[in-house]
Amino acid sequence: MTDPSAAGRFYRNALFFVVLLLTGLGLLVIFSSSSIPAEIRFGDTLYFVRRQAMFAAMGFTMILILQIIPLRFVEKLTLPMLGLSAALLALTLIPGFQHKANGASRWVKIAWLSFQPSELGKVALILFLAKNLSRPSSQIDSKPLHILPNLLVLGLFSCLLMLQPDFGSTVIYVSICFFMLFVAGLPLHYIAGAFLLGLIGAVAAILHAPYRLARVTSFLNPWDTIQTGGFQIVQSYLGFHNGGFWGAGLGESRQKLFFLPEAHTDFILSVVGEEMGLLGVFLVISCFAYIAWLGLKITSLQSDTYRKFLGLGVSALISIQAIVNMGVAMGLLPTKGMSLPFVSFGSSSLLSFLLLVGILAKLAKVPSTHGSPQGKLN
Repeated sequence: MTDPSAAGRFYRNALFFVVLLLTGLGLLVIFSSSSIPAEIRFGDTLYFVRRQAMFAAMGFTMILILQIIPLRFVEKLTLPMLGLSAALLALTLIPGFQHKANGASRWVKIAWLSFQPSELGKVALILFLAKNLSRPSSQIDSKPLHILPNLLVLGLFSCLLMLQPDFGSTVIYVSICFFMLFVAGLPLHYIAGAFLLGLIGAVAAILHAPYRLARVTSFLNPWDTIQTGGFQIVQSYLGFHNGGFWGAGLGESRQKLFFLPEAHTDFILSVVGEEMGLLGVFLVISCFAYIAWLGLKITSLQSDTYRKFLGLGVSALISIQAIVNMGVAMGLLPTKGMSLPFVSFGSSSLLSFLLLVGILAKLAKVPSTHGSPQGKLN
């Protein structure tokens, strides 16, 4: 397409379609995998899917609202959102506000509302990096010390996350930050040095916490460590095996019957594989690959540096988190508590990722560049 506006409309509509498809698939599989636990815990087989549908409706409404709000207004919210995210992450460490689950305090609970601040923090971090790295004075390719403000924000968020503890989200934050720094021109030897330091820190964090070490050893040999950490991944393997190529049929998963922990959240892809087979898994992977491609195409239409960084950051976050979740479910990565975007149950995750989709769709509305080589943040 030679007309950027027409191309942008096509990419935006395609993005809406594929995200709607993934969200609808998620609702279907959440109902299938959570109805029995929901009946036992809450006396309502629709408890989880009803909540997910409610937040999906809120999220898609938010996407539509974002299309009529100037992007400049979103940019102005960067620092307030960054401060709010840091404050909410700090609240997860304060008794009375924190909500613990599985030994971690990753949620804030205020009255009846419980949410995970790390999801909002991902959005805030991308907005901050896009704004900071697009400044004319940034020039980190020739002045590497200018990365310090970015590293200070990353360091603050990482410390708050590790105190919860949330090692998985920390890895996502660090990956996104250094991806955007690399795109901004940070010399490779700085990235290599940071990677080495990060690797040393990751090894230290694993050795410091026995449960993390158990996850690594169970990842390397899950069948011999079923009693000490390999149980989840073995059950996930069995789910994929039971599904075969065509799947056992919708609602016919056996692993979801209290064999596979977190079947409607972290390991939802295993249920997809068991009920819809290899075809269902391929559909999910193809959808995320298409979202990544759409993100790159939308980014390529931008003439403004801020918009380019924003498009790349959003695309990278969705792609990296999807890859990590699917890698865990398939046994390619050590077990991490992390949602599959748009598909897994979780209000905080769903709203945050739909917010990111709204931003990416907003970028697809290519602004007029008449009179300005940078375009306008409309």
